[in-house]
Amino acid sequence: MDFIPPDTKSIAEALGNIKQLPRDMQIAVTSKLNESFQPVPKPSDDDWLRSHKEKGQTMKSFERNISKAVPHATHKTIYIQPIGSFDHPRVISFNVIIEFVRVFFPRCEVELLSTIDFSKDMKYREKDGIRQYQTAGFYKYLSRTRHKRNSRRELVCVAITMADIYVDEVEDWVYGQARIVDSLGVYSFARLDPLYPTSPQTLFSSPLTDEHRVIMIRRCVKIFLHELGHLFGLKHCIYYICLMNGANNETEMDRQPLYLCPVCLRKLYSTFQFNVGDVYEKFANICEKYRLEEEHKWYWKRLDCIQDPNK
Repeated sequence: MDFIPPDTKSIAEALGNIKQLPRDMQIAVTSKLNESFQPVPKPSDDDWLRSHKEKGQTMKSFERNISKAVPHATHKTIYIQPIGSFDHPRVISFNVIIEFVRVFFPRCEVELLSTIDFSKDMKYREKDGIRQYQTAGFYKYLSRTRHKRNSRRELVCVAITMADIYVDEVEDWVYGQARIVDSLGVYSFARLDPLYPTSPQTLFSSPLTDEHRVIMIRRCVKIFLHELGHLFGLKHCIYYICLMNGANNETEMDRQPLYLCPVCLRKLYSTFQFNVGDVYEKFANICEKYRLEEEHKWYWKRLDCIQDPNK
């Protein structure tokens, strides 16, 4: 059955009752939506929604998800575990990604762990001359070494790697994956370089231009935030073009924006209880700092709408 974009009534039902929300959040999820958010287009043959039947996650179904990560007591830390070599001239600094994470998920601390090498039990294969590691091996490692991290602080832990990754023979490559029940994730830089699938030798000898740096920052941040969003209970979005849309290819990945639609924003707010204006302003400033001009303009325009909805 072909994907049918949800109508206005379905979106309102997914959003749920917003009367108890603060005034600024009510405005953020209802005001001038057609000016800021675009509908999901009809899927192409190799798009995510052509091969995955997504029902859409309503606010009610989000609340019923007992496996989602929720900051509580001392458990507020997002651990990032780098695996494999990152000695590469085209890699994006972890610190850049961490800046975005700290703003997007307020109340959370972020800690970068020491880089480790691939362990012997991390299964891999050679495909088209490229070594791919199976995601299950990363989860086994993160589970096995959980005791080495601070269990009183850990909320979620995500492995990050320059290696290409796959799930199984069906999902023979992925940008990232989250195992919500275990609060673990894995995420790969491998396919985010605009020069992919160039040979490793060519990549290593190619200087990172300013244009490519901006593209890679945008891609790295959005995929990482997307995977963390899953760990915090957000499923793939079908309501608007949104950070939480599924992506089967580079075109879909680049179409994903660096912001949440009203339905997904409302879900995240229910967990973090943030000041939406404060988060939007800080995120806009980071986007400007790293020359993400489109996102910078969007956040300021949306912030203006929230602060003065009658304009």
